[in-house]
Amino acid sequence: MGIEKSEGLYAGLSLVPNAEIESAILNPEKFKQLYGLAYNALLSDSVLDSTGTTGPTKSGFEQALDLENAKSPSEMRDLYSNLAAALSAVKATRSVYSNPPEKVYLTGNQWHPDVASLKIKAMGMKDYNSADLILRYGNLYVGISLKKKPDPLKNNPTLINNALSTFLEGNQPLIDGLQKHRVKYFASVIQEACVSGGPLYGFATTETKGKSILELDPTNLDDALLLWNTKIPRKKNNKVVSEFLINLKSQSELADGGGVLKKGNGSQKQNAFRDFVNKKLYNPNQILNPLWQGYLDIMNQPNIKETLAKSLLDKVLKLSLFDELDMSNWTNRDFGFYLVTGVGQVSTSLIPSVSQGKIQSLNSIMISIIKLSNQPTMLTVNKDKTFQGDGSRAKVIFTLSKGKTPILDVELRYKGDFKAYPQFFATMTPEFEKMVTGTAQEFKV
Repeated sequence: MGIEKSEGLYAGLSLVPNAEIESAILNPEKFKQLYGLAYNALLSDSVLDSTGTTGPTKSGFEQALDLENAKSPSEMRDLYSNLAAALSAVKATRSVYSNPPEKVYLTGNQWHPDVASLKIKAMGMKDYNSADLILRYGNLYVGISLKKKPDPLKNNPTLINNALSTFLEGNQPLIDGLQKHRVKYFASVIQEACVSGGPLYGFATTETKGKSILELDPTNLDDALLLWNTKIPRKKNNKVVSEFLINLKSQSELADGGGVLKKGNGSQKQNAFRDFVNKKLYNPNQILNPLWQGYLDIMNQPNIKETLAKSLLDKVLKLSLFDELDMSNWTNRDFGFYLVTGVGQVSTSLIPSVSQGKIQSLNSIMISIIKLSNQPTMLTVNKDKTFQGDGSRAKVIFTLSKGKTPILDVELRYKGDFKAYPQFFATMTPEFEKMVTGTAQEFKV
């Protein structure tokens, strides 16, 4: 499990009294002193790991947040910037819960027995309850999904990072449509790489199921599958492994021997084919790449769109969390859930800049979605973000809206494995955030 430093500092700061929190925001010396208070509180018996007062998550934070382990000014600045973000987040939390909690539970691979039943699998996700920490106030347990950003003008941090495949379960028409589209698209890219001027020109043989690569028709699914599933022998760590052709970096990493490609003299750029495939995913001249356009066209089909939208909203915003939790053993206990974003950083001289954080209850998010439930769903390209600059980014950003209200900005991009589905990132739009804030004030949730 990776260590997110702001989570450990938030855990410690949650136990620090309000007076110390407030005095540190504008006083650099008090701010530096606050680090020690937060660190010591993190190590106290009030912060519980899976096994109690000690455990792997708590030990990981202890090591990662020890100022004595900072070996450079940049590492020291990183620690204090995480403190600034955590301070902003705690202050936001105090706008709802004015006093420190009695206990703080660290979550990780294993949760403390007090809260273990809150760790659930649902919606095809191993950790549907995405709480990074749980605060205890008497019989009330409050899950905190913690995010951070350095200043208010930066983009909102992503709420989720998963493969697109996570959102396809149970939607067979969508699965079938996307699979056929991506197979044909990448088959055409392979074939284009083999023509004159392409990075595989001169290396392709004529041994593809009795046809040369150029004789295959990528628009025909059977031919496309031949290219999609073709493997080549690749050298890796002094061993020869079988690799899908679409994931080849260049002919220079080919092993000697037969197959659909032959090894050249190695003069070619090391990542020639990988770079070629990536550039094919760009969106130049304000025109959406055919792969992304096909994805959006399929997602917008009437028999798919509403099901997909529900899946996205449920998984990203945790709309079904309370329904999925088994509270049968929680006699006289309750659970709340909040998205909390801390906004802060420090300068090179460690002067803090702590901005107002955000806190959004799951209740207010759910009510806001209910208000929009009868509005039509739309999936549209976010042109400003997708075509930003010259469009030379291998990704697309689309917006999920209900009626005239944009709810989520969703980014799709590949991270090196073209056989896998692209990664999926989602952020809440400013328009929906404003609506959630208004809902919270209207209903006091």
